[in-house]
Amino acid sequence: MTDEREVSLSEPGSRSTFPEPVDDPLWKIEVVGYDRFREREVESWFTVANGRTGTRGALEEGSTDSSPAVYVAGVFGRLPDSAAGPVPLVGPTWTFLVPRVLGVLVRLEVGELLEHCRVLDLRQGILFRTWRQRLPSGTEVTLRSARFASLADRGVLAMEAEGHCSNGLPVSLAADIPLPSTPALEHVTSTREDDHLRVLLTAARGGRAAFSISTSESDSRVERLVAVARADAGSELEGSDEESLKQAESKGLRQLQLDHRDAWQERWRGADVTVEGDPAAQLALRFAIYHLISAGDPHSDLASIGARALTGPGYNGHVFWDTDVFMLPFFLHTQPEVARRLIGYRLRTLPHARARARRLGYGGALYPWESADDGEDCTPQVVVGLDGTIVPVLTGLEEHHISADVAWAAWRYWLATGDREFLVHTGAEIILETARFWATRARRGRDGRYHIAPVIGPDEYHESVRNNSFTNLMARWNLERGLEVAELVGRWEEDAGRSLATRLDLRPTELNRWRVVADGLVTRFDPDTLLYEQFDGYFRREDIIAANVAPRPFAADVVLGRERIARSQVIKQADVVMLMHVLGEQFSREVLLANYRYYEPRTSHGSSLSPAVHAVVAARAGLREEALAYFHMSASIDLDDRMGNAAQGIHMAAAAGLWQAAVFGFGGIRLEGDRIRIDPQLPDSWSRLAFPFTWRGAVLRVAASRSQLEIDLDSAITVALGDGAPRTLAAGRYRADRDGQGWSAPEEVNGLRHR
Repeated sequence: MTDEREVSLSEPGSRSTFPEPVDDPLWKIEVVGYDRFREREVESWFTVANGRTGTRGALEEGSTDSSPAVYVAGVFGRLPDSAAGPVPLVGPTWTFLVPRVLGVLVRLEVGELLEHCRVLDLRQGILFRTWRQRLPSGTEVTLRSARFASLADRGVLAMEAEGHCSNGLPVSLAADIPLPSTPALEHVTSTREDDHLRVLLTAARGGRAAFSISTSESDSRVERLVAVARADAGSELEGSDEESLKQAESKGLRQLQLDHRDAWQERWRGADVTVEGDPAAQLALRFAIYHLISAGDPHSDLASIGARALTGPGYNGHVFWDTDVFMLPFFLHTQPEVARRLIGYRLRTLPHARARARRLGYGGALYPWESADDGEDCTPQVVVGLDGTIVPVLTGLEEHHISADVAWAAWRYWLATGDREFLVHTGAEIILETARFWATRARRGRDGRYHIAPVIGPDEYHESVRNNSFTNLMARWNLERGLEVAELVGRWEEDAGRSLATRLDLRPTELNRWRVVADGLVTRFDPDTLLYEQFDGYFRREDIIAANVAPRPFAADVVLGRERIARSQVIKQADVVMLMHVLGEQFSREVLLANYRYYEPRTSHGSSLSPAVHAVVAARAGLREEALAYFHMSASIDLDDRMGNAAQGIHMAAAAGLWQAAVFGFGGIRLEGDRIRIDPQLPDSWSRLAFPFTWRGAVLRVAASRSQLEIDLDSAITVALGDGAPRTLAAGRYRADRDGQGWSAPEEVNGLRHR
């Protein structure tokens, strides 16, 4: 630890300057009291983050029930003699403060808890706490605190605290800051000068982070400012944290807070989804969007977003397909700069994807199932089961759909932005190299068709299968997009196309093979039943209806055993249903409905990714109330800890899936080439749904009820409503009415635009 410092506090003369959370219950997550058994879960909820750093919502004074952590995006260490792969760097606990009265440390377990309330203000991005404790002596002590990770200056963290005693006794705060100690760190140094502390951390993988911390005091309060800088292996920090701290100090805490609030207001303007008629849905959406905004950094592709972002240690901060397929669409349609950075991470790590494909005997690029800072494969080879047995992990060897998922994200960015420069210089290389992988991954069988095996689809209960439909159709899609990209780049920029083909050694004979493989891939579609068989032989397996086994969601491999599950039709998560979502433009409503109806009752939702996808697909199929039930199931994953592991961090794919359920499901947004189609499907309890949506440089503001649709455009785009023909609409405000099962043609409305 650093040297302990005592900061005197007396009863404040005025509390009016201390910030307050919003009153609106639909803009805050409030926890009253203290439940030691849920504390780590609450700490995940109350994380303050800005895409650069994340600070879990631990109590300032700490407790044995707590898992405080400060994460720095993109900086990883490695535990010696561990198969876990890279682990995120944990910084100093900059929020640490312990009240003391007459030498007695004030803690929740000392005396009687009179009041304890924590509020995460979603609108302002600030965590508030009020704590009142009666000591054994009868003295009452009150502490108030507020903290935030600046969204305006992402290298800055700030907190303030004030306290007083009921009888006028002086309160002091033990303001020492514990230094991190973990084998993942190679070196920790700290230096102190007056009220300034600098901590330099070097991770075992070579990355570095520096924290410059200042603590100021007055008669009634403590203010703490922190500046954080980071660098990857081989780069220098050069005191950038110290310079940032000087700038923060010159602004002062209150101005930093105002700038932070304004930055949040701007992000909410472009991302808030409003629901009338369902307060629980409204709060859940804002909670999800808060954590998504907190995870994105529009200024750096040094790091991607892990499965739990910067909210907890779950999955060691590793990046999965969650980022490309679940999270990226949220950013793409609310803050495209972040989406571009996420794809930038995939481009930066493309060399490792190429090397991985070569190691496994394939061409092109095979992205790892799990990756960290540099894109190397860090998927564990084994895990320890609940019964202590060693279980092989095959996802790294067989769950290869992630390469098509990355290509899908890059293509989706091009569709949504129309950014040719991106496609030529970033997206094309990703799409072409992943297409090249699939052309070598698929093998021609005796039947003359192309097959992919052994493979794992999104449903990880069934390993080493043959011709998983999701994988095969995504592979075919990837090959077709590779051919399209090669043609587009060559047509748009002949020199760039020639240069790219030369650099990748991409020849016409290889492109011709891609077409042959794409056309010959097995799809497992039955035109009589309209069903896609999940993989070869799936329909011949024991037909167990998951919905009849246990209340969902549940881990079917635990309830029924791994071996029986592998021999059955029970599914972990959306697989064919996931296909209906990501490639939805390829399937009619009849095909979508048939597959949803077959696979839904057989799905246990043992993954947090599954319920929201079912909500989207059910809504598109017109099953609005069923979609709403899945929406609330997804919302409960963190807020009710339905998976039992919220203490490990927020499930970011579930959060992003909730946004997708609202916008693509109930909002009815569908992407069709260079245009969008809107066909809202509101559940009965929702009287109104409104959201912004960024598309090709335009911002749409969509507001839908069950009988009316309003669209506010700031520039011209092509839109189709329901099953109607597309129309190009100029900037303005438009209204359409529900006409039977469809919508009337949109008519321009005079008057002020809604905001």
